[in-house]
Amino acid sequence: MNIGIVFGCFIPMHKGHESLIKRALEENDKLILAVCGYQTDRGRDFIDFETRFRLVKEMFANDKDRVIVVKIDDKKLGLDGTFTHENWVLWGDELFGNANISPDSAHFNWYTGEAPYVDKLGEIYPDHTFNLVDRQIIKTSGTEIRSNPKAHADEINRIFLNYLESTGKLK
Repeated sequence: MNIGIVFGCFIPMHKGHESLIKRALEENDKLILAVCGYQTDRGRDFIDFETRFRLVKEMFANDKDRVIVVKIDDKKLGLDGTFTHENWVLWGDELFGNANISPDSAHFNWYTGEAPYVDKLGEIYPDHTFNLVDRQIIKTSGTEIRSNPKAHADEINRIFLNYLESTGKLK
């Protein structure tokens, strides 16, 4: 069995994230989709952590057999943003534990746009495959979206966009 892994803060979920998820679903039998962060992280004033997790679960409510949505609360793990090797080990243990899957039970394909993640996670999971996606193909940036969500509304996932509209945060 092939299992894809996509992770992020999703502040908000945008076209770049969606392209990673789509590719992972096309290339694998299942997908672990990890929502990362903590309640008082940089998204707290835009879309807080618990809401992001709820919205991602809502996105895949009809695909529970293929998509396992997990939450990784960095603060609960005691992670401080420095992500040493030991921190990545803790983080990986949390990801696989929350998904209730052993990291050696299948062939895992990771998808990310961040080269440092590939380097760090590759040391921990040398038998896994890492797919570094060129972020210039889809140039969407969560930081840009948060700075002017209305101007970037067409780049935001529909469920996240509905949430922003309903809360008055699409300005």
